[in-house]
Amino acid sequence: MTHSPSLAELRLRSQKQQHRVIGNWLARHVARPSAIYGTWLAVRLNLTANQITGAALLAAIGGAVALGVGTPSSFVLAVTLWHLAYWLDHVDGQVARWSGSASLDGVYLDYLLHHVWSLSQGFALGYGLAHQTGELAWTVAGFAIALGWGLLSLHNDCRYKAIFQRLKSERRSFRIDGGSGDRPAPAPPWPKRGLGMVTWPAAKLCEPHVVLLTLTILTPLAILLPTVWFITWQTYVIVMAVGSPTLALGRIVQSVRQQKVEGEFHRWFHPIISSPMD
Repeated sequence: MTHSPSLAELRLRSQKQQHRVIGNWLARHVARPSAIYGTWLAVRLNLTANQITGAALLAAIGGAVALGVGTPSSFVLAVTLWHLAYWLDHVDGQVARWSGSASLDGVYLDYLLHHVWSLSQGFALGYGLAHQTGELAWTVAGFAIALGWGLLSLHNDCRYKAIFQRLKSERRSFRIDGGSGDRPAPAPPWPKRGLGMVTWPAAKLCEPHVVLLTLTILTPLAILLPTVWFITWQTYVIVMAVGSPTLALGRIVQSVRQQKVEGEFHRWFHPIISSPMD
């Protein structure tokens, strides 16, 4: 492995198979393909994947600080820094695969980045309005968004923490169904009837890449039509402050009532029964 690999060599080793097929639109069409150029530079500068993750974390926090100022120019700066953080979040994985340094510790650091980003971004959306208007109620709205987005993420993380706790307490060995990107049951599509017709797209609107794209759409308004931009920002914060905690609470209640964590455990893990001859 050379210190000056070509782009072709980097693409072959650093990019995942089907990197243009699996994942969200922003990752497939923008972040992953362009991250290879950041990987090319990072390898030549001898940067580690964890250092790049740290840079992404600083960019994410910097974006939240900028948004907290609440001016049109600071809004543009915030969105720019968040795009940088999102891009670096793809560069670090490519660097780890190239250097062979991919590890659970790197994944752990990556997840911390995602949580800090969501919480700081959600709060800053409300705080920036409070800073500009002097109305503290917007700070409460920002806290509600951070709480909602945080709970939606922790809903997944706590589920897997519970599953891992079960595995550690078991004395049996288990066979895992799935892996390599598969899952025992396919991801559910957009329901055509019932409450899911509303909650499914609502959950999509809370996903980090969709939030980033939404704020990106608001950026030209901040430059060209500041009044329209400010009203649109306020409307977005109100919708998210009400919608995201409500959605998160509903998912948690539904999960507990339907024992979804228990069900997922039994779909993924199956006890290995030793034969009498063993």
